[in-house]
Amino acid sequence: MEAYKGTGDAYMSTELYIKIEQHVEVNKKKVLLSDIAKLHCAKFDVAKELSNIMILNIETTSNSNYAMTFMKVVELIHRKRQDITVINEGEKDFIIEYVPPQDAKVTQNSGVKHPAFEYFKAVFVGIVSFIGAAFTIMTFNVDVSVSEIFDSIYLWFMGVDKKGSLTILELSYCIGLPIGIMVFFNHFNRRKLIMDPTPIHVEMRSYEKQVNEAIIEDASREGKTIDVS
Repeated sequence: MEAYKGTGDAYMSTELYIKIEQHVEVNKKKVLLSDIAKLHCAKFDVAKELSNIMILNIETTSNSNYAMTFMKVVELIHRKRQDITVINEGEKDFIIEYVPPQDAKVTQNSGVKHPAFEYFKAVFVGIVSFIGAAFTIMTFNVDVSVSEIFDSIYLWFMGVDKKGSLTILELSYCIGLPIGIMVFFNHFNRRKLIMDPTPIHVEMRSYEKQVNEAIIEDASREGKTIDVS
Protein backbone atom coordinates (compact mmCIF):
# COMPACT_ATOMS: atom_id res chain seq x y z
CA MET A 1 0.00 0.00 0.00
CA GLU A 2 1.45 3.37 -1.03
CA ALA A 3 0.34 6.84 0.02
CA TYR A 4 0.79 9.94 -2.10
CA LYS A 5 0.23 13.15 -0.14
CA GLY A 6 -0.66 16.58 -1.43
CA THR A 7 1.08 19.81 -0.47
CA GLY A 8 -1.55 20.81 2.09
CA ASP A 9 -1.45 20.35 5.84
CA ALA A 10 -0.99 16.65 6.63
CA TYR A 11 -3.38 16.89 9.57
CA MET A 12 -6.08 18.36 7.35
CA SER A 13 -5.61 15.91 4.48
CA THR A 14 -8.27 13.44 3.41
CA GLU A 15 -7.36 9.87 2.54
CA LEU A 16 -8.56 8.54 -0.79
CA TYR A 17 -8.14 4.83 -1.52
CA ILE A 18 -7.86 3.89 -5.18
CA LYS A 19 -7.68 0.45 -6.78
CA ILE A 20 -6.94 0.07 -10.49
CA GLU A 21 -6.59 -3.31 -12.20
CA GLN A 22 -3.67 -4.04 -14.52
CA HIS A 23 -5.95 -4.04 -17.58
CA VAL A 24 -9.06 -1.88 -17.87
CA GLU A 25 -11.42 -1.82 -20.85
CA VAL A 26 -13.38 1.32 -21.68
CA ASN A 27 -15.90 2.19 -24.40
CA LYS A 28 -15.92 5.99 -24.00
CA LYS A 29 -13.48 8.47 -25.53
CA LYS A 30 -13.56 10.72 -22.48
CA VAL A 31 -12.30 8.42 -19.75
CA LEU A 32 -13.10 9.45 -16.18
CA LEU A 33 -11.41 8.20 -13.03
CA SER A 34 -14.56 6.29 -12.10
CA ASP A 35 -14.34 4.40 -15.41
CA ILE A 36 -11.01 2.80 -14.56
CA ALA A 37 -10.81 2.76 -10.77
CA LYS A 38 -12.62 1.86 -7.59
CA LEU A 39 -12.55 4.72 -5.11
CA HIS A 40 -13.22 4.88 -1.38
CA CYS A 41 -13.10 7.88 0.91
CA ALA A 42 -14.54 8.56 4.36
CA LYS A 43 -16.06 11.69 2.86
CA PHE A 44 -18.49 10.52 0.22
CA ASP A 45 -18.73 13.91 -1.47
CA VAL A 46 -14.94 13.97 -2.00
CA ALA A 47 -14.94 10.55 -3.68
CA LYS A 48 -17.86 11.61 -5.87
CA GLU A 49 -16.11 14.85 -6.84
CA LEU A 50 -12.82 13.18 -7.73
CA SER A 51 -14.47 10.33 -9.61
CA ASN A 52 -15.33 12.81 -12.37
CA ILE A 53 -11.72 13.75 -13.07
CA MET A 54 -10.88 13.17 -16.73
CA ILE A 55 -8.00 10.72 -17.01
CA LEU A 56 -7.73 10.36 -20.76
CA ASN A 57 -9.22 11.90 -23.90
CA ILE A 58 -9.08 9.32 -26.70
CA GLU A 59 -8.98 10.63 -30.25
CA THR A 60 -8.72 7.41 -32.25
CA THR A 61 -11.76 5.53 -33.52
CA SER A 62 -10.20 2.06 -33.49
CA ASN A 63 -9.12 -0.36 -30.80
CA SER A 64 -6.07 0.92 -28.96
CA ASN A 65 -4.06 0.45 -25.76
CA TYR A 66 -2.72 3.19 -23.50
CA ALA A 67 -0.13 2.51 -20.80
CA MET A 68 -0.37 4.83 -17.81
CA THR A 69 1.36 5.16 -14.46
CA PHE A 70 -0.45 5.59 -11.17
CA MET A 71 1.65 8.69 -10.52
CA LYS A 72 -0.16 10.37 -13.42
CA VAL A 73 -3.46 9.68 -11.66
CA VAL A 74 -2.06 11.22 -8.47
CA GLU A 75 -0.94 14.29 -10.41
CA LEU A 76 -4.41 14.79 -11.90
CA ILE A 77 -6.03 14.42 -8.49
CA HIS A 78 -3.67 16.93 -6.86
CA ARG A 79 -4.34 19.43 -9.63
CA LYS A 80 -7.91 19.53 -8.35
CA ARG A 81 -7.47 18.86 -4.64
CA GLN A 82 -4.07 19.29 -2.97
CA ASP A 83 -5.39 18.28 0.45
CA ILE A 84 -5.93 14.66 -0.68
CA THR A 85 -3.68 11.80 0.44
CA VAL A 86 -3.93 9.18 -2.31
CA ILE A 87 -3.42 5.58 -1.24
CA ASN A 88 -2.78 3.05 -3.98
CA GLU A 89 -4.36 -0.36 -3.49
CA GLY A 90 -3.87 -1.50 -7.08
CA GLU A 91 -1.26 -1.52 -9.84
CA LYS A 92 1.58 0.99 -10.23
CA ASP A 93 1.33 0.77 -14.03
CA PHE A 94 -1.80 -0.21 -15.91
CA ILE A 95 -3.31 -0.44 -19.40
CA ILE A 96 -6.43 1.32 -20.62
CA GLU A 97 -7.85 -0.52 -23.63
CA TYR A 98 -10.28 1.43 -25.76
CA VAL A 99 -12.90 -0.65 -27.54
CA PRO A 100 -15.28 1.32 -29.81
CA PRO A 101 -18.92 1.09 -28.67
CA GLN A 102 -20.04 -0.75 -31.81
CA ASP A 103 -17.30 -3.40 -31.34
CA ALA A 104 -18.17 -3.79 -27.67
CA LYS A 105 -21.85 -4.23 -28.56
CA VAL A 106 -21.04 -6.91 -31.12
CA THR A 107 -18.83 -8.71 -28.59
CA GLN A 108 -21.51 -8.60 -25.89
CA ASN A 109 -24.26 -9.84 -28.21
CA SER A 110 -22.25 -12.32 -30.24
CA GLY A 111 -23.42 -15.24 -28.11
CA VAL A 112 -27.07 -14.23 -28.62
CA LYS A 113 -26.92 -13.40 -32.32
CA HIS A 114 -24.68 -16.22 -33.51
CA PRO A 115 -24.96 -19.20 -31.12
CA ALA A 116 -24.31 -21.66 -33.98
CA PHE A 117 -20.99 -20.00 -34.74
CA GLU A 118 -19.96 -20.22 -31.07
CA TYR A 119 -20.80 -23.93 -31.01
CA PHE A 120 -18.89 -24.42 -34.25
CA LYS A 121 -15.79 -22.79 -32.76
CA ALA A 122 -16.06 -24.94 -29.63
CA VAL A 123 -16.40 -28.13 -31.71
CA PHE A 124 -13.52 -27.12 -33.98
CA VAL A 125 -11.21 -26.39 -31.05
CA GLY A 126 -12.28 -29.67 -29.42
CA ILE A 127 -11.47 -31.69 -32.55
CA VAL A 128 -8.09 -30.03 -33.03
CA SER A 129 -7.24 -30.53 -29.34
CA PHE A 130 -8.35 -34.18 -29.49
CA ILE A 131 -6.26 -34.93 -32.58
CA GLY A 132 -3.24 -33.12 -31.15
CA ALA A 133 -3.52 -34.90 -27.81
CA ALA A 134 -3.99 -38.30 -29.50
CA PHE A 135 -0.95 -37.74 -31.70
CA THR A 136 1.13 -36.69 -28.68
CA ILE A 137 0.09 -39.74 -26.66
CA MET A 138 0.77 -42.13 -29.55
CA THR A 139 4.18 -40.55 -30.16
CA PHE A 140 5.00 -40.87 -26.47
CA ASN A 141 3.90 -44.51 -26.38
CA VAL A 142 6.02 -45.41 -29.43
CA ASP A 143 9.07 -43.50 -28.22
CA VAL A 144 9.15 -45.18 -24.81
CA SER A 145 7.86 -48.44 -26.30
CA VAL A 146 4.95 -48.91 -23.87
CA SER A 147 3.89 -52.18 -25.52
CA GLU A 148 7.31 -53.70 -24.91
CA ILE A 149 7.24 -52.53 -21.32
CA PHE A 150 3.83 -54.17 -20.80
CA ASP A 151 5.16 -57.37 -22.39
CA SER A 152 8.11 -57.40 -19.97
CA ILE A 153 5.95 -56.67 -16.91
CA TYR A 154 3.50 -59.42 -17.86
CA LEU A 155 6.36 -61.88 -18.34
CA TRP A 156 7.94 -60.97 -14.98
CA PHE A 157 4.76 -61.40 -12.96
CA MET A 158 2.93 -64.09 -14.89
CA GLY A 159 5.92 -66.05 -16.17
CA VAL A 160 4.24 -66.34 -19.55
CA ASP A 161 4.89 -64.42 -22.75
CA LYS A 162 1.59 -62.81 -23.74
CA LYS A 163 2.72 -62.68 -27.41
CA GLY A 164 1.00 -59.40 -28.33
CA SER A 165 -2.41 -60.35 -26.94
CA LEU A 166 -4.57 -57.88 -25.00
CA THR A 167 -4.15 -58.07 -21.24
CA ILE A 168 -5.38 -56.26 -18.13
CA LEU A 169 -2.39 -53.93 -18.42
CA GLU A 170 -3.46 -52.44 -21.76
CA LEU A 171 -7.09 -52.28 -20.65
CA SER A 172 -6.22 -50.46 -17.42
CA TYR A 173 -3.95 -48.07 -19.33
CA CYS A 174 -6.70 -47.21 -21.85
CA ILE A 175 -9.25 -46.56 -19.10
CA GLY A 176 -6.93 -44.78 -16.69
CA LEU A 177 -5.45 -42.37 -19.25
CA PRO A 178 -8.68 -40.45 -20.09
CA ILE A 179 -9.78 -40.50 -16.44
CA GLY A 180 -6.42 -39.06 -15.42
CA ILE A 181 -6.70 -36.33 -18.05
CA MET A 182 -10.18 -35.32 -16.87
CA VAL A 183 -9.10 -35.27 -13.23
CA PHE A 184 -5.99 -33.22 -14.06
CA PHE A 185 -7.89 -30.63 -16.10
CA ASN A 186 -10.66 -30.57 -13.48
CA HIS A 187 -13.49 -30.53 -16.02
CA PHE A 188 -16.17 -32.97 -17.08
CA ASN A 189 -18.75 -31.42 -19.37
CA ARG A 190 -19.71 -28.13 -17.62
CA ARG A 191 -19.06 -29.37 -14.11
CA LYS A 192 -15.90 -29.01 -12.07
CA LEU A 193 -14.63 -31.83 -9.93
CA ILE A 194 -13.24 -29.32 -7.42
CA MET A 195 -13.69 -25.54 -7.07
CA ASP A 196 -10.02 -24.68 -7.74
CA PRO A 197 -9.19 -23.01 -11.10
CA THR A 198 -8.29 -25.50 -13.79
CA PRO A 199 -4.75 -25.66 -15.20
CA ILE A 200 -6.08 -24.10 -18.42
CA HIS A 201 -7.53 -21.18 -16.48
CA VAL A 202 -4.25 -20.70 -14.64
CA GLU A 203 -2.28 -20.68 -17.89
CA MET A 204 -4.73 -18.25 -19.50
CA ARG A 205 -4.43 -15.83 -16.56
CA SER A 206 -0.65 -16.19 -16.60
CA TYR A 207 -0.57 -15.49 -20.33
CA GLU A 208 -2.87 -12.48 -19.95
CA LYS A 209 -0.63 -11.05 -17.20
CA GLN A 210 2.49 -11.53 -19.31
CA VAL A 211 0.84 -9.80 -22.29
CA ASN A 212 -0.12 -6.83 -20.11
CA GLU A 213 3.39 -6.58 -18.70
CA ALA A 214 4.86 -6.73 -22.22
CA ILE A 215 2.57 -3.91 -23.41
CA ILE A 216 3.53 -1.77 -20.41
CA GLU A 217 7.24 -2.49 -20.89
CA ASP A 218 7.11 -1.74 -24.64
CA ALA A 219 5.29 1.54 -24.03
CA SER A 220 7.89 2.50 -21.42
CA ARG A 221 10.80 1.75 -23.76
CA GLU A 222 9.16 3.65 -26.62
CA GLY A 223 8.37 6.61 -24.40
CA LYS A 224 4.62 6.25 -24.94
CA THR A 225 3.66 5.74 -21.30
CA ILE A 226 1.29 8.41 -19.96
CA ASP A 227 3.26 9.65 -16.96
CA VAL A 228 3.63 12.76 -14.81
CA SER A 229 4.58 15.85 -16.76
